[in-house]
Amino acid sequence: MVIRSRRSLAIIVPCLFVFFITAGCAPPFPKETMDKVNRNVSFQELKKDTENFKGTWVMLGGMIVGSRNAKDGTLIEILQKPLDSDGRPLQTDSTEGRFLVQSDTFLDPVVYHEGRLVTVVAEVIGRKELPLDDIIYAYPLLSVKDMHLWEPSQGPHFFFGVGVEHRL
Repeated sequence: MVIRSRRSLAIIVPCLFVFFITAGCAPPFPKETMDKVNRNVSFQELKKDTENFKGTWVMLGGMIVGSRNAKDGTLIEILQKPLDSDGRPLQTDSTEGRFLVQSDTFLDPVVYHEGRLVTVVAEVIGRKELPLDDIIYAYPLLSVKDMHLWEPSQGPHFFFGVGVEHRL
């Protein structure tokens, strides 16, 4: 009986280990949502010719610059950032501009606050011009279909495995 239990344990423990490791690598959006996304649309193309992409689903991410609530929902201004392979915005100064996402529901500004990293799957609905300091800025306007808030950075992280990786 002890031998059978050890064999079972020898099989179950590695399987659980693999399950938990791969579960942590799950993408932020369901496959059904990602199947609707046109991955060939760059942010630069979208910004240049927004009207041409109306109705297209895109995945974009970046850092929240601000959010405004109104009777009909929430408008979030996002500073675009390139995404890593998991869809997380990179911690970089590199950006191609700003965009707006519109939600039909109330999103609490304490949660969706300035500086928070976010990735959205959204439908392009047009362009909106708003003042940005002393200029009028043309924002691509998107209707959010799904949104993922990333955990705030807690400073440098070290990951051990084959080699050592340092992330900020």
